[in-house]
Amino acid sequence: MLGSSQRNAVEEMRRRELMTATPAQLTVKLFQRLLLDLHRAAADLGAGQPGAASSHLVHAQAILTELDSTLDVNAWSGAADLKAVYGYCLNTIAAANRDSDPAGVASALDLLTPVAEAFTQAARTSGTPS
Repeated sequence: MLGSSQRNAVEEMRRRELMTATPAQLTVKLFQRLLLDLHRAAADLGAGQPGAASSHLVHAQAILTELDSTLDVNAWSGAADLKAVYGYCLNTIAAANRDSDPAGVASALDLLTPVAEAFTQAARTSGTPS
């Protein structure tokens, strides 16, 4: 277990990493955390812990809302379709949270995982390490 000074050092390192990250790196990090939240929620729902799942689903919704709000639908031809995926997943995650429905979480994961992989690949090919 980390001591207080070690935790503080780790948090400072994470803060600096985020402050110096490129937009592509930040997008990849948001997707990584989004998928982590959804996987944790699925595990919690599978274990019969809807309260724990709810906190992960609420955080996933916040991340997805941020991704959606920063998406420029005029930037590229597929952006409007991606916005529709984000909207669908936001509704699906909200319903999964309300109904403690692991199938809804799985559906969002099925749609968002390839999107996250595409952003990660794009960041790599643009010369930006993720």
